[in-house]
Amino acid sequence: MIYKHDEIERFKHQLQESVVVCADRCLYNATKWSAELLDGVKEGTLDLSNQYGHQHTTTGYDASLPSVNELEYNKYQYAKALFHMRQYENASYILRGMENPKLKFLRLYAKYLAGEKRKEEQTQEILGSADNSLTENPELNSIYDELRTAYDENQTMDAFCLYLYGIILRKRGDNQLAASVLLQSLKKYECNWSAWMELGTLVLNKKMFYDLQKLLDAKMTGSLIKNLFLARLALELHLPHQFYSDIMTPLTAIFPDSTYIKAQWAISFYDTMDYNESEVLFDDLRRSNPYRLEDMDVFSNLLYLKDSKEKLSVLAHQCDRIDKFRPETCCIVANYYSIKREIPLSIEYFKRALKLNRNYHWVWTLLGHDYIEMKNANAAIECYRRATDYNPRDFRAWYGLGQAYEVLKLPYYATYYYQKATDLRPHDPRMWQALGGCYEALGRHNESLDCFRRVNECDKDGRHNALIQLARIFDKMERPNAAARYYLRAIEKYETEEYDGIEVAESGLRLGRYMFSKNRLGDAERYAKIALGYSFPYHDEAQTLLDEIKNKRISTFET
Repeated sequence: MIYKHDEIERFKHQLQESVVVCADRCLYNATKWSAELLDGVKEGTLDLSNQYGHQHTTTGYDASLPSVNELEYNKYQYAKALFHMRQYENASYILRGMENPKLKFLRLYAKYLAGEKRKEEQTQEILGSADNSLTENPELNSIYDELRTAYDENQTMDAFCLYLYGIILRKRGDNQLAASVLLQSLKKYECNWSAWMELGTLVLNKKMFYDLQKLLDAKMTGSLIKNLFLARLALELHLPHQFYSDIMTPLTAIFPDSTYIKAQWAISFYDTMDYNESEVLFDDLRRSNPYRLEDMDVFSNLLYLKDSKEKLSVLAHQCDRIDKFRPETCCIVANYYSIKREIPLSIEYFKRALKLNRNYHWVWTLLGHDYIEMKNANAAIECYRRATDYNPRDFRAWYGLGQAYEVLKLPYYATYYYQKATDLRPHDPRMWQALGGCYEALGRHNESLDCFRRVNECDKDGRHNALIQLARIFDKMERPNAAARYYLRAIEKYETEEYDGIEVAESGLRLGRYMFSKNRLGDAERYAKIALGYSFPYHDEAQTLLDEIKNKRISTFET
């Protein structure tokens, strides 16, 4: 796909307008996203004349709303100043009785955030006696009643009141109506990135994604922000990398210097376990803006997986110096202590991150991993459950729940959670291997075979020894011919890759025994000799088999 010049110009103008419109409504994340994207637009499309700023002081969206009188304007500016100081209740109070759409949204949004703040204050201790994951925002019902009345009576609601109503509906569990309302909001004003992110939380699986994509493609043809949203959602749902790349490559050409787009590419390679390419992109991102902390938590996790202690140490110290009270910084420092095996300190910093952002699902999952390390399976389960509550698409949390129940010797429960993980990551051999191991522990050999066949299909690097796992299962099922076929395939694979693990010796012995039972003594001797070079018990068993072959030959010759 190649975007035309007028499409690019239209999107640039939309972003420039959204910086003003979203900032006026104190939607800081949406404002920052638009501004960050604009900052990365290719220079050839920019108007570098000194008069440019004077031409863009008003917005088309605000011009479509009822005008603000002097009284409303003064109230709005006062409330906005209070909002900036996080005095949400005061801001909402100042705007009481104001029905202009712009003021109404700010009043209700400030009230919503006041409730969120009180909710967090009631549950400050992470996993402590006062920590209750069911605690609700005390302002939800009153905001819901006001917005529902307006919506049901077909009163005119602007895009931002619809956006807030969508949030409230999702919090109340009415996901279907929430999705409909959010789509109405985006139809009225499509460049509110926060509304797109809210809509994204309602898409829980691939079928829902493709249904939404079909709907959006029909109703929002040529929308660049829609494509940016679909690319991000495809990444979060772990769709094939090629799908993501097809959407993002043309957009990257428009915004080659965008730190947001660079970060998304880095995360996409991290998601596909191409860690080296991901690290290169994160390094480039750090060079282009060393003070940007967004997505550095993902980078820290990448460095942890690569066991890059020194590099993670440098990242942790730099982020701590920039802003030690950012949730991302606390997460990065926690990963630093985790890689040093100082797990109690790691847990403390993960909890600090959660105190700053209770919805930080990534950290709930990592905290669960730490509790697994500490052999505290019950605490780990609670953490993983919180992670799936905040983001049911987090396959790592579902996988962690499976691991925790395996630690508790409850493989039947573990299979349920591993199945959830495979649904989200059907091309990840680790998920299928874990599920196959559980089925094997339960004696459900046919299901286990299916899983390890999937491991073999997905395992491009051959790191999971699926062939020998399949052979072992056929052995347990007393199907020696099928087992021998897989042992033979394993031997051929190991010879090709020059692999030298004990699986080679096991395959050799098993094949040797099988050939011996078929009276193919030459083949039996050849495979038995493969295991001779290995330590106990393989060397001894191989020698025993060779002696049996020798004796059988003598016996046959004498006969």
